[in-house]
Amino acid sequence: MIMTCIKRITSGIAALIAVSVSAQVQVTATIDSVDVLQGRLRQVDVEVVQPESMTLKWLTDREEEVKSQVPVELLSGVEVNSASAIDTVRLGAGRIQLNRTLLIQPWDSGEFVVPGIALTAGQDTFRSSPFAIKVYTADIDTMMTIHSWGPAVSQPRGFFDWVPDWIADYWAAYLIGLLLIGGAIAAYVLKRKGGLREVLKPEEKPIPPYEKAMQQLEILKQRQLCEKGQEKTYYTELTEILRQYLEGRFGINAMEMTTPQIKRAVRATVPADAAPGLMNEVLEMADYVKFAKLRPLPEDNVRAFNQAMTFIENTRPAAEAADSEGKEGKR
Repeated sequence: MIMTCIKRITSGIAALIAVSVSAQVQVTATIDSVDVLQGRLRQVDVEVVQPESMTLKWLTDREEEVKSQVPVELLSGVEVNSASAIDTVRLGAGRIQLNRTLLIQPWDSGEFVVPGIALTAGQDTFRSSPFAIKVYTADIDTMMTIHSWGPAVSQPRGFFDWVPDWIADYWAAYLIGLLLIGGAIAAYVLKRKGGLREVLKPEEKPIPPYEKAMQQLEILKQRQLCEKGQEKTYYTELTEILRQYLEGRFGINAMEMTTPQIKRAVRATVPADAAPGLMNEVLEMADYVKFAKLRPLPEDNVRAFNQAMTFIENTRPAAEAADSEGKEGKR
C-alpha cells in the first residue's frame, strides 16, 4: 500500500516536471502552401522559443553530421531537402527565439500529415503541431498514338557557323579591343595635327606664286621702311620675296642659296627675254646694303623695288596673265 502511494506520487511529480519543461519550450512550424507538385519544394518556417540555458537538438539533422546540418526524412516519402542556418533572437528574461527555414520535398503523391518538427533536450522531446500536405502528380501525356521518326531537317548556316569558335565566342571582346586601339591611334594623330578642329578645317586654296609675290610687294611698299631709315630690313624682305617667288615659280631652292648660286640658277632657268639681269641687280644692291652697310639713295630704293616687280611681271605664267586680263575685260 505504501509502495503504491509512493509510485503514484513519483509519477505525478514526473508529469508535473514534464508539463513544466514543455511549457518552457514552444515550437511552431508554418508551411507556405499545403498543395505541392510531386518532387517540388515547399518552405516550412520553424520558430522555437526556449530558455537561453537549454541546448536543443534538431531531429531534422543527421546524427553523424550535426555540424553540417544535413537534413533527413520527416516521414516516408517526405524529406527535408535543405535547412537554413539558425537565427537567434534574444527575448530577454533568460529566453531566446530560434528561427529556421526548412525546405521539404515530397516524392510520393497523396495526402500526408507531417507529425511536426521535433527537437530534443536530453530525454525530453518537443514537437510543433502536425501539418498536412497534399502532393499532386505531374500531368501525364495520355496520347496513345506512336509516331514515327521525323525526316532529317537541314538547318541554314549563318556567318558565325563558319567562324572558328575562338573568334565566335569572343568577337565582342575583339571588337572592343580594336575600337580602343583605333581610338588611341586617332587621338595620337589628332594631337600631332593640332586637334580635331585643325583636321576638319577646310584646306585653303594655295595662292599662285605671282599673286603671293605681288601682295607681299604691296605690303612692303606700304610699310615705308626706307623712309624710316630701315634700309637693311627693307632689302632683306625684298630679296626674301624674290627668293620665295623663285622657289614657287621655277622650283629653285633660293632660300638656301647664296647670291652667286641664285644668279647661276636664274641664268639656267629663266628665259633671257624675261630680263633675269633685273633680279641680279636687286640681289647685288641688297648684298651691299646688308653686308657693306651701304646707304642707298631714295631713287635706288625705288629702282630696286621696280626691278623686282618688273622681273615678277616678266616671268608671270601665261595662263595667269590671260586669266587676269579676262577678269579686267569683264570689269
